[in-house]
Amino acid sequence: MNFNLSLHSVPALADTGIRAANLDEAAAQEAKRRAEDAMANQSADMDLAKAQVELAEAVAQLRAIDRLRKTK
Repeated sequence: MNFNLSLHSVPALADTGIRAANLDEAAAQEAKRRAEDAMANQSADMDLAKAQVELAEAVAQLRAIDRLRKTK
């Protein structure tokens, strides 16, 4: 995958967006915890790749919540 970046463009790296009103901090923290547990316990039902994706999504949601709080 090749991204051509300039000062006036930003590549979109998400398949879906989440509206700020739909962000749920408790759910994101729980998803993060489950993903970290699954990654630590590789014999868990969730495979490693799926756990990594879910962890990245949860962390992104938590960062978005933090940024929204700072802008208010």
